[in-house]
Amino acid sequence: MNPLTTPAPLNPRGTPAINAGRRRLLGVGAAFPGEAVSTGALCQQVRQQLGIPLPRYLTMLSTRLDVQQRHLCRDFVQAHEQPRPGARNPELAARALHNALGQAQLPSHALGYLISHTATPARQLPGGSGEIAHLLRYPGAHVELRQACTGFANALQLAFALTAAPDSAPVAIVGVETGSVFFDPHCSHADISQWVNFLQMGDGAAGVIIGADTPGCTQGPWISHAFFGQLQDPPASGLVLGAGGSDCPHASGPIRFEHDFKSVETHGAALLEAGRDLLLSAGFDVHRASRVVPHQASGAVAAWLAKRWDLAPELICNHARQVGNLGSASLWAALHDSLQTPTQSPAGTAPMLFLGAEATQYSYGGFALEF
Repeated sequence: MNPLTTPAPLNPRGTPAINAGRRRLLGVGAAFPGEAVSTGALCQQVRQQLGIPLPRYLTMLSTRLDVQQRHLCRDFVQAHEQPRPGARNPELAARALHNALGQAQLPSHALGYLISHTATPARQLPGGSGEIAHLLRYPGAHVELRQACTGFANALQLAFALTAAPDSAPVAIVGVETGSVFFDPHCSHADISQWVNFLQMGDGAAGVIIGADTPGCTQGPWISHAFFGQLQDPPASGLVLGAGGSDCPHASGPIRFEHDFKSVETHGAALLEAGRDLLLSAGFDVHRASRVVPHQASGAVAAWLAKRWDLAPELICNHARQVGNLGSASLWAALHDSLQTPTQSPAGTAPMLFLGAEATQYSYGGFALEF
């Protein structure tokens, strides 16, 4: 999304129902591959190590996206690389859930289900959730959702159903992305969309442990009013990774994301506003929240949304400025960061509102975090 672009209105007909129940947030964890790398250092690495001339517009793009740094699962010493040992997609996910289980003070065998979601799996088959379970020594049921930025919202719908009974076992959810390996500098010299990906995206994982709403328990925080839906009659997908699927099994070169960033700029705001309006219908006003956490598309979203919705900029989470767009891990990582960041709101116990948006199928989702 671009703070200088006025989105065209899209009608989210068929608005989904919002789940009025609540679940305990027992633990949150995140994991990042290596030390953060500044955008300037990353550009210099590509130019010097790979001999790739950088386009003149890169400085302008970098300023507009405002991602200062990010963590990467690769080193950019070669054009085509695999993740470093320990930084593979399921390894990062397992580390994030290990940290969340530690905060929840739960062993992995206490879980009733494990849900992972990603757009950049380590392999087409088998799914990554099996390896995550193996790394955690979790013996139970698991599933991988092949979904990007609103994977968290879809996973929450499942987790709410799985923890409906007061004595239900907790559910683990983790989002993870290792998409930097799909950037090929040699194929990007004339493709501005690939440079947008390069400057915008980061790698990492984050997850949560969700528990049942146990009678008599008053200890928060609580995830409530979870929802997930998608716009009706949406434009074509703004982000596609088509090669390697059964529609296109024979890739003619390096696999890479196709990114229609102009469409995302134009239509992306409708997704956030559909979620905002749905939460408002349940009594949650963004102007009365202790923090508003939109999808962390770039470091420019916070200032753009503050102006658009007339909010104080410091009340809007801007985690992407430090880690980039983490795709499927974005909202969980922002949740992890927000719980460690003192709120500037005078109403410190007011809810945090989370608003996800995904341009692959123009879906949206979110929830309220109550204390």
